[in-house]
Amino acid sequence: MQALSTMTSLEEGAWAPIHHAAVRNHAATMARLLDTAGPEELEAPTRDGLRNTPLLLAAASASYQVAELLVGRGADVAALNAQQHGVAELCALHGHWALLRYFLALGDPRVNVCARLISLLQSDVDREALSAGLALAHLMDEASGAAPCPAPRLLEQGLVPAVLGMLGKDASHTVKEQALHLLNSLLRARGGKEEVAKHGGIQVLVSLLSEGAEGLLGGVVGAICEIACEKSFAEELHSAGAIPAFQRVLSAARRGSSSCLGTGSGEPLAAGSLRSLDLMAEACKSCKDDMGKQHGFLSGLVQLAEECRSPSLMIVWSEVVESVTANHPNNQAAFLAVDGAVPLIHMMKSKARDVQLQAIKALHRLVEGNPDAQKKVLELGGTLPLIQLLQKSQSPHVQEVVADALWALAGAETECQRTVAEGMGVNMLVGFLRSVSQKLHQIGIEGLGVLLQGPRDMRNAVFSANGVDHLVRMLCSERENIVLSTIRVLRHVCLGIGYIPHYKNQIAIANSRGLKFLLALMIHSPYEAIQAEAAYTLSAVVLGNSENLEILSHSSAFQYRYILPLLYSSEEEIRLLTAGALATFAFNNVSEQRAIIQAGGVRWHHFQPFLQSSKEIHRIQAAFQSIVLSRIIPDNEPANITAIGIRTIVDTLERSQAHHTLALAADCVARLAHTRAGIAAALVSIDAVGVLFQLLSSSVDLVQSCAAVALGYLSFNHVAERQLLKRCRKKPHLVGNLLLYTRKHKISPTFLARWKHSQELRLPPIRNKPALVSSMHMKFSVVHPLPGKCQWLSVMFLSSIPQDVITF
Repeated sequence: MQALSTMTSLEEGAWAPIHHAAVRNHAATMARLLDTAGPEELEAPTRDGLRNTPLLLAAASASYQVAELLVGRGADVAALNAQQHGVAELCALHGHWALLRYFLALGDPRVNVCARLISLLQSDVDREALSAGLALAHLMDEASGAAPCPAPRLLEQGLVPAVLGMLGKDASHTVKEQALHLLNSLLRARGGKEEVAKHGGIQVLVSLLSEGAEGLLGGVVGAICEIACEKSFAEELHSAGAIPAFQRVLSAARRGSSSCLGTGSGEPLAAGSLRSLDLMAEACKSCKDDMGKQHGFLSGLVQLAEECRSPSLMIVWSEVVESVTANHPNNQAAFLAVDGAVPLIHMMKSKARDVQLQAIKALHRLVEGNPDAQKKVLELGGTLPLIQLLQKSQSPHVQEVVADALWALAGAETECQRTVAEGMGVNMLVGFLRSVSQKLHQIGIEGLGVLLQGPRDMRNAVFSANGVDHLVRMLCSERENIVLSTIRVLRHVCLGIGYIPHYKNQIAIANSRGLKFLLALMIHSPYEAIQAEAAYTLSAVVLGNSENLEILSHSSAFQYRYILPLLYSSEEEIRLLTAGALATFAFNNVSEQRAIIQAGGVRWHHFQPFLQSSKEIHRIQAAFQSIVLSRIIPDNEPANITAIGIRTIVDTLERSQAHHTLALAADCVARLAHTRAGIAAALVSIDAVGVLFQLLSSSVDLVQSCAAVALGYLSFNHVAERQLLKRCRKKPHLVGNLLLYTRKHKISPTFLARWKHSQELRLPPIRNKPALVSSMHMKFSVVHPLPGKCQWLSVMFLSSIPQDVITF
C-alpha cells in the first residue's frame, strides 16, 4: 500500500505520531497519545493523499491490538480513505484474515464486511478482485479453525451474481480461477445450487466448458459435478448442452496423451467429467437417452477405457457405464455394438479389487433384462473371470456382487441358466446356502434347481455336498420366495426324469426333519402357493420310498383333507400344483389312491378346463395327472380319460415349438411308460416312438435327454422295440444320444442286443427308397397309363413291397 511504502518519506508533516503508533501496533503508545490528545486525533487522517485514519492504518498493517483499542475508544469503523477503501477492503488487500474476522465478528451495521468484499470482488482491477475472492473464500473456510462466515449471509448479499459476473467478464485466468473456487464453495452451501441456477449459472458454466478454456476446466467441471449431485438440476444441465460439452472435454483428454489419463493432470478432469455424466444419467432419463443417441458418445467412452491406467478412473468409468445402460435396452445394445463389453471384461481381471467389483456391477446392468446382451457377453467369455473370482474370494460381499452378476448373465432362458450354474458347480451353489446373504441363498437355490432339472443327473452330487441338509434349513427362512424356491428344489432333488426317485436324498430329507417342515408348511402356511408346493414335494419325498411313506402315513397331522380343498382355489396354478401332488401320491400306489377317495376324491371337472387350455404346459400337466388318477375319477371312464390324456401329450410332442414344453411332454411319456399295463402300448399305437426319436436331434440337451429316457422305457414294448431299431438303422447318428442319456435309466436289453448284432453284421442303413419307387411308379402311370386289364400288375408291384417299408 502506498501509505506504508512511502511512510519514511512522508514522516515530516504527513503523519502524526498516532499514525506511526497505529502502523507499528504500539498499543501502549496509542493509549497514551489518545489520553493526552483531544478526541479529534482518533479520526485524524494522514496528509499524504490517501487520508487513512489510525484505524485504517491498523487494518492495513495487521495491528490487531491497536485496532481493538481504537474500536474500544469509539473510532469510526465505517471510515473510508481517499480510495474508498475501508477496514474490510484493506484487510483483504493485505491478507490479514484474523483482523478481517475481528471486524466481521463486531457485527456493527456501519461496516458490512460481506457487502464491502462483494463490491470489491466486482472491481475491474485484477488485484482487488483477486484479493476479495481470497478473503471471501477464507471467511467461508470451515477448516481454518475460526468460526466461518455463514454462507446464507453471503448469498443474501448477492455473492452469486458477483461471482458469475467475474466469470463472464474479460478478467485474467487467475481471477476466474479464484471465482470458480469461490463458486464451488458456494455450491456446497445450503441453497447455493438453487441460487446459482436462479442467476443463470448453469448456462455460464456449460459455456465455459464448451469453450474449453485452458486452466479453468478443472474448476468448471468441479462446479458442474457439484450441481449434478442434485437430481433436480440434471434436466437443466442437459438442456444447456452439458453432454456434448463433456464429450469434447473427454475427447480432448484422449487426444492429449495416454499418460494424462493415468496419474497425470488429466485424470481429475476426466474423472470429474465422468462423474458428472454418471450423475446426470442416473437422475434423468432424457439424459440417458441422449447419451445413447449422441454421435460418438459411447464409442468415445470405449476408447477412453482403452487408455485408462488409473484404478480410480477405471472405477468412475465403470460407474458411467452402469448408469447409462441400466434398464435401457437401446443403450445396452448400442454399447455392445461398439464392443463396450470388452473393456469391462478386461477390468474384471484387474488386480485392484475395487476396479473388479465396479466393472462387475456395470456388466450386471449392461446385460440385465436383455437376452441378446446376455448371449453376447457369454460369447465373449464374460463368465470365466467371474467364476474365477468367485472361486478365489471368501468375502460374502464380493461373492454376492459376483454371483448376482453371473445370474444376471444367465437371464431367464433355462439353457443359459444351466450353463452358468454348471460353471459355478454344485459345491459352490451349496456353499451359497451356508452364507449369511439372502441374495446368495436365492442364487444357490435357483442354480441347484436348474441343474437338477437338467439332462445330467446332479442328484448324487447334491447328496455328496450335503446339499439336502442346507436346503431343508432354508425352509425356515422368513422370505416367502426363498421358501417357495427351496420347496421346488427339494422336489427335484427327489425325482429325476421319468419320476425315478433318488432314495438317498429322500432319506436325507426325512433324517433332517424335512418331512416335518414340509408337512407343517402344507397345513399351517398362510399362503396357498406354499401349501400346494409343500404337498407336491411331500409326494415326491415318499414316491417309491416305503420308509418315508410309512413315516408320513403314521403322522396324525397328514391327511388328504388338507390338500383336496386347494383344488377349488381361485388360482389355476394352485389347482394344477394340487392335482400334481395328488397324482404323485397316487403314482403306482393303489393304497394312496384309496386314501384320496376316502378323503373326498377328485372329479373330471378338475382337469377338463386345463385339457382345453391355450397353454401347452397346462394341457400336458393335466393330461398326465388325469391319466394317473383316471381310476379314481368317478364321473368319466378310465379308458376315455387315458385316451384323451395320451392323445393330448403326443399331439403336443408333434406340434409344439417350445423346448421346455417338449421336454415336459417327453418326461410325462417316460413316467407313463412304466405305470400300469396298456399305457405303453397305447402310446406306441399312435407313433409316440417316431415323434420322440425325432426329438433326439433337438438342439437342446434337456429335450434330447427326456426323449431318450422315454424311448428307453418304451423299448420294453415289443412293437416299440422294432420301431426304434428300424429308426436307429435309418439314422444311426442319433443312437449315440439315445444311449448317452439312458445309461442311468432303463432300456430294453433285447433292443441293445439286436442293435449290437446289426452293428456286428455291418448292415447298411435303411434308406428311404420306397418313396422313390412310389414316385417313379406314379410318373410312369401318368406318362404311360397301363391298360385297364393290366392295372393289377401295378398293384401287385406295390403290394410286393413290405408294408412297413412303404410307410417310409
